[in-house]
Amino acid sequence: DPDDIKALLVAGVLHSHGRLELCAVVANGGGQPAMRARLARCVLEHVGAPHVPVGIGTAGTPHAAQPHEYELAGFDRVDTRGLAQGKALLLHVLHASKRRSLTIVCISSLLDFAQLIDEVPRLVLDKVLEVVIQGGVERADTPTGWRADSSVNNTFDLPAAERVYAFCFLHGLPLAIVSRDAVPLLPMQLARSFADRTSCALLRYLADAQFLGLEGLWIKLCEGKLPPRCTKQWYFET
Repeated sequence: DPDDIKALLVAGVLHSHGRLELCAVVANGGGQPAMRARLARCVLEHVGAPHVPVGIGTAGTPHAAQPHEYELAGFDRVDTRGLAQGKALLLHVLHASKRRSLTIVCISSLLDFAQLIDEVPRLVLDKVLEVVIQGGVERADTPTGWRADSSVNNTFDLPAAERVYAFCFLHGLPLAIVSRDAVPLLPMQLARSFADRTSCALLRYLADAQFLGLEGLWIKLCEGKLPPRCTKQWYFET
C-alpha cells in the first residue's frame, strides 16, 4: 500500500536525521510477509536507514500482489536471509528497551501485536508508552464500551483487533486511533509532482504505485470485492 510506504519513508527519514529512533519494522499480511519485509528493507535503504532491523510477520489472508507493488529499485537485491522473524524481533525490542519508552505503531493487521500481548502482557505494559493504530472503534455493549469498527486494518483479523483495543482500554495503556475520517483531501497529483521535480527512485515508485493502485482499486470495486460502504460514489468523492 503506498500509504504504508509513505509512513515508513517518513519514519525512516526522521530516524536517519536523529529525530526519533526507529527500533524495528515488522511487515505482515497478504500471504506475502517476506516480500513485504524485503520491500520495507529496500525503502529504509533508500532513505538512509539501512541498519533498522526488519522482521517477517504473520502471513494473513493471501492477496494477489499487483505487478507494480515490488518494482522499487534495489528490491531484487534484498536477501530474505537478512530479515528477522517478526515475533522474535518484537520480543528482542521489548526486552532491550527502557521502561515506558516505546511507541507501537500499527498500520496493518493487528495480529502481530495481539500475539505479543497474549504472550507477554506484563512486558508490553512495562515497556510500551503508547499504542498508535490506523483503524477505528465504535460504541458497543462490551466490558470496555467499545469494539473494533469496519476499518480495513481491523477486518484483516477482527478477533486480533478486538483483543488489542480491549487490552489497551482495560489496562489504561494510552491509545491513539487514526481513523479514515482523519484523512485530509490531498490532491492525488501531489506524489507525481514530487517525482517529476526530482530524480528520486522512491518518489517515482510512490507516484506510479499510487496511480496503479487506484486503478486496481477501481477494478476491485467493479468486481464487488470491497466492503459495501465502498461505492462508486465513494471512490470519486474520496
